[in-house]
Amino acid sequence: MLKLKRANSSNLEKKAEEALKQIEDKKYYVELEKYGIKEIVKIGYVFDGKKVESSYNF
Repeated sequence: MLKLKRANSSNLEKKAEEALKQIEDKKYYVELEKYGIKEIVKIGYVFDGKKVESSYNF
């Protein structure tokens, strides 16, 4: 599960964690679980120009 966000922020790490939280809050992964997928890697990426930050959860 991958969430991409664009941000104009000096704290990209916090924004990446927010992207990961959004995956959890909106339960984007539920459809995958319906198909029997048990191992889902959740990744939040945030871009600000050429800077990138990520956060992930297994």
